[in-house]
Amino acid sequence: MAQHTITIAFTLIIAITLPSIAYTVEGSNCPHDLNFLDESSIQKKGIPLYYWQQKNFVNFGDYLSLKLVERIVGRKIEVASSQKKKYAKKLLAIGSIMFFAYQDDVLWGTGYNGKVKDLALYDFTNLDVRAVRGPLTRQFLVENFGIECPEIYGDPALLMPYFFPEFQRPEYPPNDYIVIPHYSENKLFPKDEQGHIVYSTDPWDEIIQKILDSQFVISSSLHGIVVAEAYGIPARLLRVTEHEPLIKYQDYYLGTNRPEFHPASSVEEALEMGGEPPFECDLNRLYQAFPMEFWFETECKQSTDINL
Repeated sequence: MAQHTITIAFTLIIAITLPSIAYTVEGSNCPHDLNFLDESSIQKKGIPLYYWQQKNFVNFGDYLSLKLVERIVGRKIEVASSQKKKYAKKLLAIGSIMFFAYQDDVLWGTGYNGKVKDLALYDFTNLDVRAVRGPLTRQFLVENFGIECPEIYGDPALLMPYFFPEFQRPEYPPNDYIVIPHYSENKLFPKDEQGHIVYSTDPWDEIIQKILDSQFVISSSLHGIVVAEAYGIPARLLRVTEHEPLIKYQDYYLGTNRPEFHPASSVEEALEMGGEPPFECDLNRLYQAFPMEFWFETECKQSTDINL
């Protein structure tokens, strides 16, 4: 079958790094035993985290934002509602949730998805941007709002293996492949007896384990791809509907140094194609960009010998 090639006119030079994190005991001032904070560091309340939520279901990728940020800061955090003006400042991390940002909010790895094109509907002229998912998100902020945005790219879910060591991949994954459709496409993929179909609305920890139990992941859910690749599992984007704008996938692949990527139009084609090349992303820069100062009096400082 013919491959569907998408070429994006950007050139990125991003270093590959292999993180390694050790954990400290519960109750420590620092969530990781890596000398990030001085012993005198005082815990602060932090700022609320906004992630996309629905009443009837929980979406995998969006919920990972809560789980990851809580693991990074080492405690439960306040969750912000969709009422933008309710909070003086909030954090937006994983997800294509740029539209939900409000004046002076903090962004860490957030993405733009192109669904809301009318710039007048965005409720900000300034944001505290620490990192974004990819260069298309950065371009959106810089060109349309003149917002300062560092060239620090990557979906924070790429950090999952280093903050959740309890999830382990078996030496011999039992499943040859799984399919994770975008939640809007669930009806197109009824679950089968072989367990090949995994919904992004299933429990988040079960999804991660099913990814780890698989040799190959086919997904139209962006974070099915991101989490698989984070754990070194080959993955292929499945494109069977136009429900989700292509820009969010382009943004992710560009942010991981893959300006060319090839969506599959069917499960069968994806199986023939195999996975995309491995991602390249400076996870150390992405992690260091996390706004730790909102949770601790002393700004998070990594020691120079940490390979993250």
